[in-house]
Formats: sequence, C-alpha cells, structure tokens
Amino acid sequence: MRGSFEQRIKIANGAPSGFDHLRIGLSLAVLVWHCYAVSNYDDSNRLFWAGPWRALSAAILPMFFALSGFLVAGSLGRTRLHQFAMLRLLRIIPALAFETVLVALFLGTIFTVLPLAVYFSSAEFYAYFLNIVGFIHYTLPGVFDGRMINAQLWTIPSELECYLALMVLALVGLTRRPAVFVGGLMIGAIAMTVFSISAGDQSPYAQLGGRVLVFSFMAGVAAYLYRDRIASDGRLFVLCVVLAGALLSYRETSFLAAFPVAYATVWLGLTNPPRLPFGDLSYGVFLFHFPILQALHHGLGEATTMPVYVAAVLPLSVACAWISWTFVEKPLLSRKWRIIASIERAAMSLRNIIIPVATPKLP
Repeated sequence: MRGSFEQRIKIANGAPSGFDHLRIGLSLAVLVWHCYAVSNYDDSNRLFWAGPWRALSAAILPMFFALSGFLVAGSLGRTRLHQFAMLRLLRIIPALAFETVLVALFLGTIFTVLPLAVYFSSAEFYAYFLNIVGFIHYTLPGVFDGRMINAQLWTIPSELECYLALMVLALVGLTRRPAVFVGGLMIGAIAMTVFSISAGDQSPYAQLGGRVLVFSFMAGVAAYLYRDRIASDGRLFVLCVVLAGALLSYRETSFLAAFPVAYATVWLGLTNPPRLPFGDLSYGVFLFHFPILQALHHGLGEATTMPVYVAAVLPLSVACAWISWTFVEKPLLSRKWRIIASIERAAMSLRNIIIPVATPKLP
C-alpha cells in the first residue's frame, strides 16, 4: 500500500487494527522467548545473543518500544501535558499493581520455604510492592531459591523514563520542531554507537540495554512527527527489515537499528486486518507469563522442554491477562476522562485553598 503514514491512519479512521495484532504478537513472542531461555539457557545465549539468530530475539523489545513511541506521541498531541501523564499512569500502574499483589500474596505464599510469619514480616516482601511505582524488585523471601520472579519487569523503568523524557521534550518545545528532534536523535544514536564500539569490552553474550529501547521509543515518536511525510512503501519495509536485522546482529550498532525498526514496526501497525475479538491482553500476557513460567520451572524441574512450557504457560497467561483486562484495566480505562476530571477538580480545589493562605494580606 502506497501513500504516507498519515494517509493510512485516515483510511483506518484513526485506529488501525494492526497495532492491536502487533501488540499481542510481540507479547507472545516475549513469552515464547522466555520459555526457550528458561529451558535452554546455555543454547539461548550461544544461538540468540552471540550467534546467527541474535537479531530475532533482539528485535522484540525495540519493536515494542517503537510501537509505544508512535502511539504515545499521538496521545501527547491530543492532550494537555498533565493529562498525558495521568493517562500513561492509568495504563501502566493498575495492571502492574494487580500482578504485583497477586504474585506477592498468592504465588509467594504458596512457594516460599519460610514460615508465613517470617515471610510477611520480611523487608524483602514489603520492598516487592515498590514494583507498583516502577522501583523494580525481582525476588520474594524464600521463593524459588532467590531466582527472579519477574525478570521481564526490567523494561518498566525504561518505559517510564521514555514518558518522562517525552514530556520534558514537549515542555521545551522540541516535539514542535521535528527537524531538531530527529537531528538530535540521530546524533545521539551515532554518538552511542561510537562509544559502544570504542569501549571494545562487550561480552559476546551482551543483551540489549535500556538505552537502546529509549532510542527505539524516540524513533517511534519521530515517525509520528513526520507521519505526513514518510512514505508507506512495502519495498521500504523490506529494506528496513533487512537493515534492522543487520544492525541488531551486533550490540554495538543496536542504537542505529532504532530507525529501521521504527519504520518496520509502524508499517506493520498501520495495516488494518480484522479486529481482534477480545480486549487488549498484550500487557497482561507480558506481566503474568514470567511468574507462571518460574512456578512451573520450580515444580517441573530442569529437564522440561520449551514446548511443554509454552503449552502450559500460554493458556494460564492469557487467562490471567483476560482477568486483568476485564476487571482492572478496561473498567479504569473506560472511565479515564472522569478520573482525570476528578483529579483536576481536586487539584483546583487544593490550589484555591493553598493560594489564599500563602498570599500575605496587605495592611
């Protein structure tokens, strides 16, 4: 399909369904990848981080972040800055809080080897709830021999950092100056690439860092800012897939991959297949799959194969994601503007109380 990204958005009445398919597809890719990594840890490092298949595993999270950057930039353009911040928190925090509480109070109490009185009185137990606000803790007292319960949550601080960075860039006006924004982003990517190459001491098994994800997010933002000028061309899509694969094959050049990754991701997202018959389960699948996987790994042992893990983890993760979407995420998101309006009224009332008190009376 030809035309610009903007034209494809208009053809889909502003809501291309390809992004929904892409979100759930990437979430399932994370699930399958973790099932493989847990069952074949040594092989996963050799084949997928230091071997010929590195680009496959390395593309998943940058695509997630590029997708987020494109969609979030659209949200920023339609809202005021404080509303944008509240919308992002309403999308991230409720499901994260639900998953954190369930893991700590349900899964943790089942699998801990400590007496429950010791478990519930441990500082490690209470620190785990900081996950809700983005301060990620990976272990619970006496659970899974100290192994990480929520390894996938390492991306949450990077996601929150992206939102904060975008708000700052909007505040100083750079999102209204696309050329400056994109120029600075390209210079930053080149500088990080030069630094990574000059460091010269990267492990061959080194995975992607959070900075690569931030650059991918910002490349998605750039694609949105130039959506009316970027051609939607299948040939460009293929070229960007090849280029992204080549750049992601080496950790040192992963920063430069942000741009072709963003193009390929948005191109796929702007397709318009039939809408999914269920809600947005992608975030729930992402949140719940790893604790479920670790519980199965703990119970089934080291010899369990990837197909067994996928067959067990997938339906359980989808079930938990459906519960989260149906009873936590969707009800709050359907009321998001009422919630924001209530917060704005409360803030205005508080300001009306504080300002008269703080303002000295003239004699």
